[in-house]
Amino acid sequence: MPPITLAAVLYHSLNHAFFKSLLFLATGAVLHATKERSLGKLGGLIHRMPWVAWLALVGTLAIAGLPPLNGFVSEWLLLQAFLFTPSLPQSFVNMLVPLAAAALVLAVALAAYVMVKFYGVIFLGQPREPNLAYAKDPGGFERVALVWFALGCVVLGLFPVNVIGYIDAVNEALIGSTVGGHGENWLLLAPVNADRSSYSPIIFLLVIVAVVLLTVQVVRRHYKGGLRKGPAWDCGFPMQTARMQDTAEGFGQPIRQIFEAFFRMERTLPSPFDAQPKYLVRLGDHFWYWLYLPVARTIEMLARLIGHIQQGKISVYLTYSFCTLLALLFFVR
Repeated sequence: MPPITLAAVLYHSLNHAFFKSLLFLATGAVLHATKERSLGKLGGLIHRMPWVAWLALVGTLAIAGLPPLNGFVSEWLLLQAFLFTPSLPQSFVNMLVPLAAAALVLAVALAAYVMVKFYGVIFLGQPREPNLAYAKDPGGFERVALVWFALGCVVLGLFPVNVIGYIDAVNEALIGSTVGGHGENWLLLAPVNADRSSYSPIIFLLVIVAVVLLTVQVVRRHYKGGLRKGPAWDCGFPMQTARMQDTAEGFGQPIRQIFEAFFRMERTLPSPFDAQPKYLVRLGDHFWYWLYLPVARTIEMLARLIGHIQQGKISVYLTYSFCTLLALLFFVR
């Protein structure tokens, strides 16, 4: 196994420990503040819970694999491992390497898509339920925990060379080889060769900051008269409500259409003459009905049959013990 592959896997595991913990804590804070589990009933919480919203944004961007956060580093290392994998002795495995690289890119794209849905539905837009007006940020200890994991996402994203320096000790112990070259330039991560592939998260961050500052200066120079605030464009309809904004189901509809064959769907379509039309989609899993549900029913049936043995009578239990002793005396010699 090339050392870059093991380093990428370990780095990715470390990243998941941080940004998934951050997102789980943020989700728990939202659940505790709103008492609501359905995404379709949330929205607009960035105004009620700004601490959770901004820190959850860090975790969202990190798990979506956007630079310069930690999720991009490990996914970039995994992609490097696929692209620069030397020829393997097994021709069949060599054929699978491009497919694995394509699957990795697809997984990154789907993760970004799902995280846009997650963050947009919960924190952006208008509140979909009146009780969301009472939601508020968690206390000080909860904020410290969120800040800690968000800071970990930033540090792991900005200083990957130093982190790989510690991971190389594990590489050396397990496979006797290291990524190497990490001590030459702590600003530049070049896992294979600097001429072929390199990445500097700090330089990337400085470029982003410079572009944002330049854009702000250009906007201020062209709008010297000051900024004016006004309502957002509403397609010419002034009576916008929370029911008119996109929902979690709306975000997921394209994915359902593309992968419809992999789901068990039940649609309830309204009639064009309904006074209050409702559209309902129930999603299921084929494997649940083909594999897990039959196994569960079989186990339940066996449990009921075994349950008949429990008669609750001491005489019956003594009979079981006596029969067991006879069987042991017969089979054990």
